[in-house]
Amino acid sequence: MNLPLLSKYLGVVTLLLASAMLFALPWAFPWLGHGQQFDTRGFVALVSSSVIAAILGGALMLAGRKAKGQLYRREAIAIVGLSWLIFTFVGALPFILGHVKGTESREQMTRLIVDDLFESASGFTGAGATILNDIEDESMLPKCLLFWRSETHFVGGLGIMVLFVALLGQGSAGKALLMTESVGPQGEVGTSRSQHSAWIFAGIYVGLNAILTALLMIEGMTLFDALCHSFGTIATGGLSTYNSSVAHFQNVSIEMTIGTFMMISCVNFSLLYAVLLGQWTRLWVNTELWCYLAILFGVILAVMMAGLWHHDFPDIATAFRLSYFNVISVQTNTGFGTADFDKWNEFSRGMLFVLMFVGGCAGSTSCSLKVIRHVVLWKSLYNYVLHTFRPRLVTTMRLNGKAVDDADELTNEVFIYFGMIGCVFIIAWMTLLLLEPDSAWLEAGHSPPVKMLDCATGVAACINGVGPGLGALGPSKNFSSFSIGSKLVFTALMLLGRIEIFPLLVIFTPGLWRRAAS
Repeated sequence: MNLPLLSKYLGVVTLLLASAMLFALPWAFPWLGHGQQFDTRGFVALVSSSVIAAILGGALMLAGRKAKGQLYRREAIAIVGLSWLIFTFVGALPFILGHVKGTESREQMTRLIVDDLFESASGFTGAGATILNDIEDESMLPKCLLFWRSETHFVGGLGIMVLFVALLGQGSAGKALLMTESVGPQGEVGTSRSQHSAWIFAGIYVGLNAILTALLMIEGMTLFDALCHSFGTIATGGLSTYNSSVAHFQNVSIEMTIGTFMMISCVNFSLLYAVLLGQWTRLWVNTELWCYLAILFGVILAVMMAGLWHHDFPDIATAFRLSYFNVISVQTNTGFGTADFDKWNEFSRGMLFVLMFVGGCAGSTSCSLKVIRHVVLWKSLYNYVLHTFRPRLVTTMRLNGKAVDDADELTNEVFIYFGMIGCVFIIAWMTLLLLEPDSAWLEAGHSPPVKMLDCATGVAACINGVGPGLGALGPSKNFSSFSIGSKLVFTALMLLGRIEIFPLLVIFTPGLWRRAAS
């Protein structure tokens, strides 16, 4: 492992984070932050955190000033994994410094740090889970820190490495970083040059944020709320500025607009770029896109019908409004809410739980397994069944109207990833059941079997970046009641899900750090 080169790149990433914190500072002023007086606590916390991040970034750059050699895939994977860890820890500093009063006991301080690490990871990964009980209380979370909380969505939404390559451009190094960050089978890059591709994706990302912000302001939101909800929508993050999320506005127009942009944000960005170029034919032949839309609208229709049958909705209009928004929010792993879907019928709740493991398209801001993996999985299973009864039959997997040359390799990668997700899910689920006492559920009037379901949906919500789960973690609740150990498990799951497991796991593999030529 080329440690000086690694240090150099991580230094640049940390300096970028230090700069990003400064954009939240204006909201400390009364004329922009809508408060009655200058927010000294939040302002000092952000400035102090930015300075600490700059010092850390400078130290890393200094350590890597004599870096030589080429960036290989191993270093690129390490940079991606370590960058997300740095962003989580350093990004939590404004929350920690803004919350510390100097009177905390050691146990309170530990819980405070873990809670803020959880909130930081949730923001950057786009999970949208929270441990804060009242985000509308400025004594708990000042306006500029509330903005920073949403800004972490913007920074992490398209991926730290895409921003990194777009701003700096590192030739073959940039290509390695971009390909490592842009994970998922059949991921497409609009151009062969990594820096150009990153600029295209970043431009689309920023453009969608700008358009949505303008639309939300026209529909009645303030600039502050419009920016924060745009960050949460395009990054499919879901952290709101109100306890009741998007339901706070009670505005059908806002709900439809945010719902539609959540859906758009989970389309492969290379397809959005093709639309800008007028290459509409790429949409018609894209297998993943049509499967994504079919799943989405199929579940919306199913939830509407089940909800009307079980009297969850008073009429068809309300059924469409609530189903449209909340189904899109769950499948796109955003986590915004306009209704407590945990109170819906069991069929609808079950459908939403399954959707947590679907997600959006590869090359989008969505987490989860991605639709293309499900397409490859079912095509592979179908071909396997055919071979079982007709061993001599020659089958070909087709995607986007073309035969896949490396179908066996792609199938193996998909099955391995499904297996990894399954293993992580089971291990995390069993860990939560061990860490969380049954008494917590009994005191809440529930039985231990409910605890099993709640912990399972909590794991699913975090590893897939959804945010809210079911039961004790439903849309009207949060993760604050869980133990410190469980919150650390949830934090790790959010990071694992965002970078698709491997970059975070391999940095803890001793063999990775042995110096080698490649």
